[in-house]
Amino acid sequence: MLISSSTPRHTVEKFDDRVRVTLPSKRSIFRVLFVCLWFLLWGYMVSGLVYVAITANKAIEIGKNSTPPVQPGDVFLMVSICFSFFFLALLALGVFGLYRFGWLISGNEVIEATPQALIVTKQIFRWKRSKNYSSEKVSGLRTNTQRLSMFLLGKRVKRFLGGAGMIAFDYEGRTSTFGLEISQAEAEQIILALKEGLPQQKAG
Repeated sequence: MLISSSTPRHTVEKFDDRVRVTLPSKRSIFRVLFVCLWFLLWGYMVSGLVYVAITANKAIEIGKNSTPPVQPGDVFLMVSICFSFFFLALLALGVFGLYRFGWLISGNEVIEATPQALIVTKQIFRWKRSKNYSSEKVSGLRTNTQRLSMFLLGKRVKRFLGGAGMIAFDYEGRTSTFGLEISQAEAEQIILALKEGLPQQKAG
């Protein structure tokens, strides 16, 4: 049985043995355009670095074939190492950009609550990543209203990367979150739906 919520972001499916909440990513044409612009700048930087690397390699070959041969010094070696690390970091940013682009286009959070487990899945096209939590160890299902101070840089970065959500719960001494980019009101609706699939939460 499919039950549409009062808000367009999520839907709730109730079965005999589970409750499933599907939460699509917050899609916006402005965000997609921003990521496309970011990719253009990223591609320009990568192509520039590749050109510099090719030019440097040609210079080394010319030096080796000259008379007398010229070998690159220690300074050049240090510059090459720094260049390599910077290039790898730039490639990592490209992978992250692809992930964010895919998330904006077709990302979904699927949360399933059963008497045995709470399953949180992030899905982009056919790619899925799931985390299973034993229902018996899940406690304190609530809205995540903790404010970020200017000194909590780790949490700010996590939220920027899409890792922090509006719904929190405690599990084995740690706090986990899901429900990306939703309001507190919508988070409360999702919590009420999930508690129907978690007997100990419903009882509490």
